[in-house]
Amino acid sequence: MGCEGVNMKIESVVLDQWYPVATENMPVAGKAYHTQLLGQPIEYGLDENAAFYAIQCNTRVRLPVFRQHYTYWVSLGNPPALFDIPEFHEAERRVLATVPVCVRASGLRVIENFLDMAHFPFVHEGTLGEMPYTAVKPYRVEIENDELYARDGEFYQPMAAFSHEGGMNIAYIYRVCSPFSALLYKTCPLQPAKKDLVCLFVQPCDEDRSIVHMPMAYLDDSASLEDLRLFRQSILGQDLAILNNQVPRKLPLLSDLEISTGADASSLAYRHWLSEKGVSYGTFQNP
Repeated sequence: MGCEGVNMKIESVVLDQWYPVATENMPVAGKAYHTQLLGQPIEYGLDENAAFYAIQCNTRVRLPVFRQHYTYWVSLGNPPALFDIPEFHEAERRVLATVPVCVRASGLRVIENFLDMAHFPFVHEGTLGEMPYTAVKPYRVEIENDELYARDGEFYQPMAAFSHEGGMNIAYIYRVCSPFSALLYKTCPLQPAKKDLVCLFVQPCDEDRSIVHMPMAYLDDSASLEDLRLFRQSILGQDLAILNNQVPRKLPLLSDLEISTGADASSLAYRHWLSEKGVSYGTFQNP
């Protein structure tokens, strides 16, 4: 990707955020990588001392960088402290990440799809859902410490994890930490009293094109890291067919543009939460 800039006024609530550009298993020391963030060309990498850096290509100005949650973060603005995820510090968990995936959709669309349990039997049949178990039970959506939570979610899954055979009801808790970052806490079939953690960190390349970074902190100690990674990668791959074909590619904040049901409570709350924050980057505006 070249280093040709895009001039665009972006609201501070979007500009002043940390964004992922890679997970820790990806960069090779001494190699420069090029990507795009909020329409701006970025160069990043690990220097000869394995220290992470990022540069805005147009100006050659060094950008704020951060390494946390098995992820390398960059900001084009003045970001606050990054949200905390205690699970990444627990010794019993196995930390890994999928390969970054490009999506032809707004990063906000990607987060909304992540929050949607209703599509499990239709898009992820045989793993996260199956017929005739299509009903989404009522769940709670609330704001806590300026983050969005969806709690008490539950869904029957025939293969909820790579190392578990047979179906079971899986408890779901979603946490949206920032407009482009969300977490999923779901029942670990091998340790039902605890929950695995799946992160969805979205890099908005521009308003309708994104890169998905997905680090995880699993409790599964029986499967290989590669098997766990491929299992989650296959599920993400199934979502691509939906995400790449949504119209419009940007996320409509007005609910009357699309039909919603009770199962869409988290999506509606997410859109309202974005609207209250003043997010317009990546959203669909009526002509």
